[in-house]
Amino acid sequence: MISRYHGGAFVVFSGVLNDNMEVIAVEGSFASVIGGAPAAAVVFSRDVASRTSQDPGIVALDGAVADAAEVDRPRLRVELAELRAAVLSGKVGQVAKEFEQIHNIGRALAVGSVHAIIPARELRPYLIGAVERGISRTRSETSTVAPP
Repeated sequence: MISRYHGGAFVVFSGVLNDNMEVIAVEGSFASVIGGAPAAAVVFSRDVASRTSQDPGIVALDGAVADAAEVDRPRLRVELAELRAAVLSGKVGQVAKEFEQIHNIGRALAVGSVHAIIPARELRPYLIGAVERGISRTRSETSTVAPP
């Protein structure tokens, strides 16, 4: 893995599920069942909404709308909607970052989904070695199979 893999790819290419597969990651890669941004937007949407509602700017402007004269409320509601959208975007990013700090490539290594994390400069030699190990394993497996 040289960048990111999530969802089905993370599950299908897990080293835990297939003994014949070597799963390595280049340093800085990401691996999890779901990415941080989708997790924040879908799985943790209530948390994001709660954090957004509790933002001091939102709370203050919400109070200003409630206390405003009727003639000023439409303008303040537009300001509130714009602020809410901006704060929501920031909170999604914040939750996504927190998620990815926990569900990182080190965690994938710890649970056995990834066998090794290597520097990029070691990728080519590692892949050559992996092909050689695969050939050797295949030869030894076919030599132990009895003829029909």
